[in-house]
Amino acid sequence: MRRSDERGIALLLTLLVLTLLVALILEFDAEARREYRDAAAFRDNFKATVLARAAVQAARGTLQQDFLKDKKAGQPFDALTDLWALPIRDYVIGDGLLTAQIEDERGKLNLNDLAAAGEPIAKKAKVQRAKRLFELLQINPDLVDAIVDWVDKDENPEPGGSESLYYQTLRPSYRAANAPMQTLVELRLIKGMTPEIIQKLSKLVTVYPTEGESRVNVNTAHPLVLQALDSRITQGIAGDIVQGRPFKTIQELDRVSSFEDIGKELRQQNLYDVKSDLFLARMIVRLNEVARNVTVVLQRDPNTGTSSVKYYRVL
Repeated sequence: MRRSDERGIALLLTLLVLTLLVALILEFDAEARREYRDAAAFRDNFKATVLARAAVQAARGTLQQDFLKDKKAGQPFDALTDLWALPIRDYVIGDGLLTAQIEDERGKLNLNDLAAAGEPIAKKAKVQRAKRLFELLQINPDLVDAIVDWVDKDENPEPGGSESLYYQTLRPSYRAANAPMQTLVELRLIKGMTPEIIQKLSKLVTVYPTEGESRVNVNTAHPLVLQALDSRITQGIAGDIVQGRPFKTIQELDRVSSFEDIGKELRQQNLYDVKSDLFLARMIVRLNEVARNVTVVLQRDPNTGTSSVKYYRVL
């Protein structure tokens, strides 16, 4: 009887030891799997960051390839039919996939134009162009005054604007930049701006070049941007311009009869062109479960076709 009890105790001890061993092995296995997942996530995050930089080089290469193609053809113009304007879907880049779209920043209205000092009549015309665009987008045009106050050098508020005195009443407080915007992200700081308004504007306005310049590429501009250039450009005239694209030279716009007289006048003011040197690329790099959103602004040299990075952001 005693021997039987000893055998029972031994069996229980053996089962207890086995249970402990199994628990330890399972815990070790779970920990090893966690470490493996963490290591894989670190690897993929690092690779995705590197591939994001590679994507920028791919965008630069696309712009240069397009430049060389135009140079060979003797047709230095940029249009939405060009190589750079074609969307990229799930392009294999290293171990990941790239989705990208390049936009022409010259096809947009430059808000930093509002910071440019100069002759009062010319300055007023720039403000009116911006206000026309806001009205066409059904955005309160008084917000343009707030942008003017943000980018100009003085502390004298426009009729619908605000200078540092207003911003210092906020919590946290800050001052008006009184300098050109470096990115469109700055719009979030300006009085009256909301995410919905910024979203409406994002495809139609730019801050490049930061020193300001009104020249718009009519080959790539949205019809609303074309209408904003002059109060005489109606929806129908903007449609005629879009139908006539692409234009290889600015003189070719004269063949758009409804725009001819207006176009000749605006041409003397150097308000439009048919080529570009500033481009924005929105890119997504995916690697397994990791994604990187890349925004880069590139300035292409008109003589060599090589591009320099003016702005780079990866999330």
